[in-house]
Amino acid sequence: METVTGARHYEVVAWRADRRLTLYVPGIEASTTVDDPRAAEDAVRDLIADLTGTDRGDITCDIRLGRPWRSGI
Repeated sequence: METVTGARHYEVVAWRADRRLTLYVPGIEASTTVDDPRAAEDAVRDLIADLTGTDRGDITCDIRLGRPWRSGI
């Protein structure tokens, strides 16, 4: 098994749906939702860490508003 060290960077696309903020991470084809936009970055880091096994502190992300099918991703 390969060990990855250092920061892992992910692009995140966010949009409003049903009074929540949907956060989609194309790099791992996964999404989550939050009620409070201030919790978005923590929620995305937790999602990525859970699915990839990467340490939460090694994850960075850029969150931008849009839709994945309209953003060229």
